[in-house]
Amino acid sequence: MKRSPLLRNRLLLLASILLLFSTSLSACSNDSVPAQDTPGDQAALLVQEVSASGEVIPLQWASLSYPSGAENFEVKIIVGDEVTKNQVLVTSNDSRLMAGLYQAQSALERAQFAYNQIKALPTKASLAAAKAALANAEANLERQENAFASDAVIAAAEADVAAAQANLQAVRAGASRVEIEAALQDLRAAEFALKQAEAAFDIRAPFSGTIVEVLANPGEPIGAFQPLLILADLSEIRVRTTDLSEVDVPKLREGQTATIFFDALSDQSFTGTIERIADKPSGVTSVYYEVTLKLNQVPTGLRWGMTAFITFPLD
Repeated sequence: MKRSPLLRNRLLLLASILLLFSTSLSACSNDSVPAQDTPGDQAALLVQEVSASGEVIPLQWASLSYPSGAENFEVKIIVGDEVTKNQVLVTSNDSRLMAGLYQAQSALERAQFAYNQIKALPTKASLAAAKAALANAEANLERQENAFASDAVIAAAEADVAAAQANLQAVRAGASRVEIEAALQDLRAAEFALKQAEAAFDIRAPFSGTIVEVLANPGEPIGAFQPLLILADLSEIRVRTTDLSEVDVPKLREGQTATIFFDALSDQSFTGTIERIADKPSGVTSVYYEVTLKLNQVPTGLRWGMTAFITFPLD
């Protein structure tokens, strides 16, 4: 059967439309698939760093007190004073301290006497007594022999002579090296105890620094180890983290640099270097590790206790 020209033309037109529609779908399909980044490209877009909060601390500080407590003390400084190492800061004449001093003095006198006695051996008196004991033992043996005493009595007399002879030799030899050394150690211990008792009246600065707080008033008693004042070396400042997680601490190392922002100086940033990473955690409910940083530049106005935010860029 022959097809009419009109039908043939309509079929050709339909085929052309279908071919054009298929080509368009293929092009749209290729254009709609987005380009996939490689893992290396994605890692390059990430900024790797560790961050933590922190606080400003002095180079060193100490809370000073009387180990056994004290009364009648006099504070010789005020807050803000600059003091030097070994300077007397507080003094007291507490009765307990006086009793300790007297006991230490008596103990030293006894130790000195004992050492002198041992060192002086043999004395004339001890040597004369040992010789007299030997002479008496020998005379007794001679009497027993002249009296034709029994063998047992004579044997006992001979033993007394031998013992007296050994005692005389020991006295003549004087004290042994071990005895002299033991007496000397006792003497040194007593001397040290006296120095400690004498020093107990005063609280001295263990290092040079600034008095930042006085916690007790003259005239009121204080208990054993009750803080009386706080001394700090403010010549150098450090920054210490307060919430660095145990997950992040293995990523850090000593000598690594960090960027530091202080809340009190929010318009500036500073750099520091990790000086020390704590070996044990400091957190109670969470495990935190303290990292101490030394500032490359200490800004003016920075004070103990100010808060900070620290970022540690990672390689």
